[in-house]
Amino acid sequence: MKPDDDVLTKNRDNLFRYENKEINYSIRKMIEYEGEETQVCAYWDIEEYLYPGNYRVDIFADGNLIGQRSFTLDK
Repeated sequence: MKPDDDVLTKNRDNLFRYENKEINYSIRKMIEYEGEETQVCAYWDIEEYLYPGNYRVDIFADGNLIGQRSFTLDK
């Protein structure tokens, strides 16, 4: 999410259900989990100006929020 709490998305039709709401997602990736820690990378092709500020990444699996991380983008 951008500093203004808007989701970075390529298409406003990219939706999934979470807590009885339809919310946008930025990237969707299928991961085959086999019970062990797995490294996963997802890349975002920047096609717009990203303003400095605090950004948040939320990670969902099977309709559950399983991870969250924030970072600051400087000038």
